[in-house]
Amino acid sequence: MKIAEKLKNKKLDVQYETGAHYQMTYLSDQELKWEALGELAEGEAPEGIEPYYAYEIEEDVYNINWIEGDGMTASQIVDFKTNKVYAFLTWADETIRGGRGHILQQGTFKVVE
Repeated sequence: MKIAEKLKNKKLDVQYETGAHYQMTYLSDQELKWEALGELAEGEAPEGIEPYYAYEIEEDVYNINWIEGDGMTASQIVDFKTNKVYAFLTWADETIRGGRGHILQQGTFKVVE
């Protein structure tokens, strides 16, 4: 089952251990909306609508990937069996090896009707 079908008319409320807090809405099987609910990093947008690519790794475990308009890249594992989420984010940063800043974070989520 595609994640957009699983979450039709629902949202994911995602809270990372870093303190980052987002609400994710899968608008279709090609487009998602994210909204920052917590404190924003300097220069971070409060929300965005992005094309995404996803596949079901196994039943109720999804890998979701997208590239934001500013070049930030996100790769996320969402596990509906455990309500855990894992994300690897990269962004442009000339001061870091390879010219990309990065963070690996984990957290939990709940489905919001």
